[in-house]
Amino acid sequence: MPDTVSSILLKILKRHGIRHIFGLPAAQLGLIMDGASRDPFFRYVTTRHEEACGHMAHAIAKTTDSIAVCFGTVGPGAMNMVPGVAAAWADNIPMLVLTPNNQSTQVDPEKDNLQNANQLDIYRPITKWNAAIRYPERAPELIERAIYLARSGCPGPVHLDIPCDIGTQPCEHDLESIPVLRAPRPAPSPRELDAVADALAAARRPLLLAGGGVARSRAAGLFNRLALESGLPATTTMNARGCVAPDCPGHIGSGGVLAGRAVIKAFAETDLILSIGCKFSTWIPINKPPVYPIRPDQKVIQVDIDSDRIGKSVPAAIGIAADAGEFLQLLLERLPALELDADREWIAGLRSEYETYCGVVNGIADQTFLEGTTMLSEAAAARTIRDLLPEDAIIVFDGGQVMEWTHTFIHPNSPADYLFNPGMGHLGAGTPFANAAKLAYPDRPVICITADGAMGCTIQELETAARYELNTITIVLNDSHWGMYRLLGEAILHNPEFGTQLTDVAFATIAEGFGCYGEKVAGLEELPAAFQRAMQAGKPAVLDLAVGFTPHPMDDFWPVVVTRGMEFRPVDL
Repeated sequence: MPDTVSSILLKILKRHGIRHIFGLPAAQLGLIMDGASRDPFFRYVTTRHEEACGHMAHAIAKTTDSIAVCFGTVGPGAMNMVPGVAAAWADNIPMLVLTPNNQSTQVDPEKDNLQNANQLDIYRPITKWNAAIRYPERAPELIERAIYLARSGCPGPVHLDIPCDIGTQPCEHDLESIPVLRAPRPAPSPRELDAVADALAAARRPLLLAGGGVARSRAAGLFNRLALESGLPATTTMNARGCVAPDCPGHIGSGGVLAGRAVIKAFAETDLILSIGCKFSTWIPINKPPVYPIRPDQKVIQVDIDSDRIGKSVPAAIGIAADAGEFLQLLLERLPALELDADREWIAGLRSEYETYCGVVNGIADQTFLEGTTMLSEAAAARTIRDLLPEDAIIVFDGGQVMEWTHTFIHPNSPADYLFNPGMGHLGAGTPFANAAKLAYPDRPVICITADGAMGCTIQELETAARYELNTITIVLNDSHWGMYRLLGEAILHNPEFGTQLTDVAFATIAEGFGCYGEKVAGLEELPAAFQRAMQAGKPAVLDLAVGFTPHPMDDFWPVVVTRGMEFRPVDL
């Protein structure tokens, strides 16, 4: 019997080593689900909500060298998956997104069918490429093209829309004759390397900046070598945390503005930025007037695998379209011959500024309780969690205010050792991220640090963790507020009724209802013992720790960068 389009899809996935498939039951993709569930090669996971499918595929790509598949049913299921796919799109994470559709005779032209939706247009703005398989004979070509585009150049999610009748139709093919497309890794030319070398030699205050492209190229070790061997100040974006070791002499903090005053000072005073795999997002404090402008005498060397990104967010004096790893390897070969004339006093000053900042945040964490209250400090909680983490742990940070203190104290060993979604700052990504990380690395501890607001967004995925025996540990820093907005409502608008208050939810009890281990932790002194009980529980565990809102030294980042130029005044009623 000839293969169907559905079986061809699975065979091509298998040929590319793509094992993980996340989805909810969809009658229109019944053959794909049936085939994946019967073949032990695939790890087919049913989640509780389609958004989690996108987040889990995201986490597989971030922590491994593979990509994953996510799908939801036609209409509502496809739309529920949008937040997870958008988060991956914002962080340039490759994944294959599948949406089934109604029968092809009902899709084009669209009829008023149950669950009808224009899924191509819905996904077009949040995917790198999308297409509909309208003819069975084109399926192999389109599937191969989708996988190639997801991985090549600047990676990202790709989308295929499959009418349900097409998925069941026979597809005559010769699988061996279908070419396997390989993503190229472009390297810089000798002339481009000469230009970089000349610029570095002429600069007095050069700054090294690693972006997500360094992490995706698995070139973190090369960037750290560059920082060590050059002696230049080095920092990273959120997506590249772990690309430079905290004890590297030139490290001045990682993760953009939240890294502290040394990073802001460095970008304000540098005369040359060597940016590798970075798109200069909101987190990077340059070319964001009026607060973080770029001076006419500041030069940017922008190295990116996607030429369309060069000069898009900052003016580039030198733009090089190249793979981050290829570029770093060739630059390191030239480094011994470079005569760098960097201002060593300036570099020492940046490092001193960073050490001062570390002293400030540790001083805040030394105060276990907020002044005049019995509420636990988030800073003290984050630092204690850091000290509990096993050396080989994969760390997951959820979105929202919780990520301020966790990023301050917890530094991953490599970019693949931690998961966060800085492009969207997505609340609720934590639980599905952790589930996928544990699925990929069952023998490593996976610790998710979240807060009460974010936890409520995808709490149903605790049941997914329990069902698949994914023994993650989730620590909920619970202040019963939408913390990120509390500062605006209470401190700026002086309006405690701004709408940030939440109920004190019994997360440990809910966790037990999902079949997990749950424990309400009474205080910071009890956290180490509770953490050990969670490690030994033999099931997913949730530790619920009450904290109080703890202002962060870099909280002025939000009104400065996100809402720059806006004036917040109470409404005159």
